[in-house]
Amino acid sequence: MVKAKIGRPRSEKSQEAIINATHDLLNEKRGAGLTIEAIARRAKVGKPTIYRWWPSLADIVLEVVLRQADTSITVSSFESLRETLRQFLRQSMKAIVDWGGVHLRFLLAHAQKDEEFRERFREKFVAKRRTVLNSIFLQAMQRGQIDSEQNLELVADIVFGAMWYRLLIGHASLDESFADELTEVIIRLVQAGPA
Repeated sequence: MVKAKIGRPRSEKSQEAIINATHDLLNEKRGAGLTIEAIARRAKVGKPTIYRWWPSLADIVLEVVLRQADTSITVSSFESLRETLRQFLRQSMKAIVDWGGVHLRFLLAHAQKDEEFRERFREKFVAKRRTVLNSIFLQAMQRGQIDSEQNLELVADIVFGAMWYRLLIGHASLDESFADELTEVIIRLVQAGPA
C-alpha cells in the first residue's frame, strides 16, 4: 500500500519563482542579507510555502546549485583522459566564475555551522560531483590510461581541494589556464603510479 503524501504538492510555478529569486538575490547581494523573507518577497509567495518544501535557507541554495550544476557541467568523453578531464575542469571553473562561486561559499559556510545540513550537502552535492569525476577516472582506468592501483579518492580530493581552496581564499583565479594546469598536474600524478 502506497502512503499518501501529506500536504499540498509543490506548485511548479511557485517552486520556480523561489529558485529563481534565490539565485538572483545571491548574485545581487553576494550572500549578504539573504533571508527567507527576502526570497518570499521576490518570489511573491508566503514564507510557509517555502518552509513547507525546504527545511532551511541553505537547502534552497543547495537546490539552486544542484539544478545549475546539472545543466552547466556536463561530461563529454574523449579518447584521452587529458582532454576529458580538461573539459570537465574548464566547465566546472566557468560555472564557479559565472554563477556558482557565491552560492558555493554560502553553502560551505553554512555547512560549518549546521552538522545536519553538512551531511545533506555532502550527500546531494559533494558526492554527486565526486561521482562524476571518478567516472572520468574509471573510464581512463578501463582504457589503461591509469594504473588500477591508483587511489582515485585521493586524486579526487586533490582536484576538488585545489578548486575549493581557490574559491574560498581567492588568492588566484579559477579560469581556463588553471583548469589546464590542474589537468597536467593530475595527468602527471596518475601516470607516475599509485598515489
